[in-house]
Amino acid sequence: MRYFDEQLVANSRPHAAWWGELSVAREHFHRVEESHASLMGELMGNAASILPRDAWLDLDGITRRVMRNDEGQVYMADLMPLAKAVNIGKLVHMTRVSSDAGSVVRSMSGQVPVTMDKVTYDYRGVPVPIFQAAYGREWREWNTLQSENFDALSDDQEAHTAKIRRDMAQYVLDGDSTIVFQGYTGTGIRTSSLSKVLNLGSAGGGANIDLTATGTTSDAIDTFFTQTMGAMLDANLITGKVNLYVSPEIGRNLDRSYSGSSGFKGGTLLSYLLTNRRINKIAVTYELSGNAFFGFVPNSDYIRPLVGMAVNTTAMTRLNPTDNYQFLVMGAMGLEIRADFSGKSGVFYTTDID
Repeated sequence: MRYFDEQLVANSRPHAAWWGELSVAREHFHRVEESHASLMGELMGNAASILPRDAWLDLDGITRRVMRNDEGQVYMADLMPLAKAVNIGKLVHMTRVSSDAGSVVRSMSGQVPVTMDKVTYDYRGVPVPIFQAAYGREWREWNTLQSENFDALSDDQEAHTAKIRRDMAQYVLDGDSTIVFQGYTGTGIRTSSLSKVLNLGSAGGGANIDLTATGTTSDAIDTFFTQTMGAMLDANLITGKVNLYVSPEIGRNLDRSYSGSSGFKGGTLLSYLLTNRRINKIAVTYELSGNAFFGFVPNSDYIRPLVGMAVNTTAMTRLNPTDNYQFLVMGAMGLEIRADFSGKSGVFYTTDID
């Protein structure tokens, strides 16, 4: 997930413009709040909010957070450096791909007729949806907590930002079939027609391998990655190394000692697989389960998030001193999986069809 920072504002004109608008909105909120504070001070003097006895809690300065899964950050951290900033007005980001063309004729005279040719084009579109969450506090509740030196809004902010972060990561993985604009649907790695599929099941000539089973030998797993996955990468003319993101169940199986295979081999199966020239990294994400993994070449030529708005928080202006505090957390992002004119791609995922 992309946040506003100095580098983003300095290097992206769309985000610099949005940061300016956001700053103006925040400054307006603060000035209205200062006006309310002045008015309440005149009317109420030194009146203080009292924490009700039946609502007392033993509040620590640091709240223990709910233990969450990685929320997709394992792969989002690798994707976001590849992101392209787009204007928030771009509801669909369009790209053009061209076919190959031309033929070469060899001769000694140079007088052999040559067929005239040209490239043909195809156009693809990626929706850039907005992700939103909101939170608020009743005005007296917030003042009561403030009097006890405890700001619940910071916890609200952390929790809602985490929700958006995970929702974006899940969108990158599976898209959203309800996001449709001008005939273009919001797809993710596992739902895009441009992603390649590796069937781990037995149907239709699948690999018929369970990467989670302790009974699947290390040599069988190694053969799958070097031969089955390798053949798919070769068919797509992929020369760059790939990142693999696996389920915890697969991850535990890769932690086994590789010496259990035929002939002694030191180290874990995971460390051995990383010697494969095709594999850049293997990481576990809790967004997957069972016999599932996906991967991509970590290069914007193959995949890139489209960031229409970095995730930010704005406060709704309170018109009256007794209005509730309300905040909106939002960001805009799409995912572009890039393939050539013939559909060759460096993004893939697994299915398990028997």
